[in-house]
Amino acid sequence: MISLPLYPQSPIVADRHFRQVVLSEQTTLLADTVPVPHSREVIKHPAAFRPQVGPSINPGFTNQFYWVHFRVRNPEPTPKELVLEVENPHINKLQLFTHAQGRLQAGLLTGDHFPFSRRPIRHPHFLFPITIAGNQTIDGYLWVDKHGEQVQIPLRLWAKDYFMANTNKLYLFVGFMFGIGGLYCVLSLLALLFFRLRLMFYYFGYTVSAWLFLAAHTGFGFALLWPQATWWTSAARPTLVLMMYISSVLFVRVFFRLETNFRRLFRYTTILLSVQVALLLMLWLQNPALGLFKNYWYNPVYYSGEWLLRYMIVLHGVAIVSIASVIFVGLRVYWQTRRPEGLWVAIGYLMALLSGSSITLVHVGLLPDNYVTHNLPLVTNALDTIILSVLLANRFKDIHVQNARIAVELALQRQKNAIQLLEGQIIERKRLSQELHDGISLSLANIRMKLSMLADSMNGRQKEAQQLVQALGNVGQDVRQFSHALSPVMLERYGLVDALDELTQQIQDSHPDLLVVFQHEQIVNQAIHPMVSQTMYQISLELLNNVLKHAEAQSVTVQLNQADSALRLLVSDDGRGYDLTEKNWGIGLQNIQARVQLLGGQFVVQRQPQGMVHRIELPAQTKLFS
Repeated sequence: MISLPLYPQSPIVADRHFRQVVLSEQTTLLADTVPVPHSREVIKHPAAFRPQVGPSINPGFTNQFYWVHFRVRNPEPTPKELVLEVENPHINKLQLFTHAQGRLQAGLLTGDHFPFSRRPIRHPHFLFPITIAGNQTIDGYLWVDKHGEQVQIPLRLWAKDYFMANTNKLYLFVGFMFGIGGLYCVLSLLALLFFRLRLMFYYFGYTVSAWLFLAAHTGFGFALLWPQATWWTSAARPTLVLMMYISSVLFVRVFFRLETNFRRLFRYTTILLSVQVALLLMLWLQNPALGLFKNYWYNPVYYSGEWLLRYMIVLHGVAIVSIASVIFVGLRVYWQTRRPEGLWVAIGYLMALLSGSSITLVHVGLLPDNYVTHNLPLVTNALDTIILSVLLANRFKDIHVQNARIAVELALQRQKNAIQLLEGQIIERKRLSQELHDGISLSLANIRMKLSMLADSMNGRQKEAQQLVQALGNVGQDVRQFSHALSPVMLERYGLVDALDELTQQIQDSHPDLLVVFQHEQIVNQAIHPMVSQTMYQISLELLNNVLKHAEAQSVTVQLNQADSALRLLVSDDGRGYDLTEKNWGIGLQNIQARVQLLGGQFVVQRQPQGMVHRIELPAQTKLFS
């Protein structure tokens, strides 16, 4: 039997009103160098324990092992069931011993160096059940092995029934924050698959690394995602921290185009990336999962702790420098360019700096390890992810708007070039028409006159000569008609209305069985660009020719009117019609459609119970006209 040692602190009273209490100043602490829990020797030396000072048990970075002692008294006659919660889910090894009435009882040795199934109670945090008999006082001794790293031992003692009723609060809050992070991971993956850009790959790497880091940091990763992977549990947080900051640096390098726009910042981030990658390689080359070394300093069973302690101190420093550097890059870009993107990147990663700083300050013992510092990384990471996502969405929106503007400008330029080409064709038509009218037509008329005079002087051959004169006259008439079709004289001299009136009258004279009606309102020729007049005339000529060739109509109507800045033409007939689908249109209708679209107008074809209706609307003037 072991006698009950005496300790100066007052016991915690666990009566029927007891719910829960944070264990801090009610405890005493012993720093030990023995790497195994030698409980029987420890409880023989109560004077070696020192009272805990401060709101949390946080020795910081250390290479020692720790014993935490607390005392609990049950003043009730009935047994009391309690739960000791260790709120730090990253302790390598820990074991609870209870001492009451001279008997020492050892609990299960557990920790994140053992599978998750090896826990007294399945929970992201470490839970140890304690039963106190009625009217009994017990001493609890918690052995903690976190040597070679930073040590926090946040303890909370619960009444078991109260703990079971309130434990869901932890799951609700953490589950909500994980849901937000998981949603952004899915969105970033979809954006990566859609855009397939390096920028989106780095953003996806950051969001996934941050989400997995928070899963590891809260203990839910070990509980739900990798319950058997003890080799990963110890390495998860340092690995994911480095992956987060490597992705962050790569992200800002591409986002701000540092290689071309900010050469000094690019060289600085290259050095920073080299340090981060070196630390990542150093970590994983020593990980027991790779099995590259027998005496690896990061082996969960055999490491000595000295090099690991130095590594963790360097890692924390590099992490803070990395995130501060990303903020500096954003501020520098904003200072030089006044682009709000730089400021928003700095604000977003300021949230990450707040998260990382709080974790580091807790690790070194400058901040208490409590509910606020536990959950602050969850909130700040969510804000950081939201800000970066909005920033990326705004970047792609600006790119889309810029591309749309460039596309419109290119389309307008192509349209302007086509119109200029069409104007050149019209000028060439006028030139050819003038050449035919003033040159060839006059020459043919002169030849016909001389041939007629010669025919009168021929004896016996007048008939053949007159036939030649007549044929030559027909050729001259065809030349005049061709010249007129190229560029009607009436259109140039008197405007569109008179030209269409002459055209419809000619068709009526040459086709007496077809009723041709031309209707028009008052048209201001000066308000119509010559190209629009020329186009309207050519369209009217094409549609009337189609009626004559294919419609078998009894009547055709041409209507012309002007409203505001638009010129409208309607050509309708009572013929047999045709299929409305554009794929069945002939070359003539396709040319009409192309010309109307080129000038920014509309071409509508409708089928009537008998015949067709063609509606054309063109702007009378446009800035595209030269």
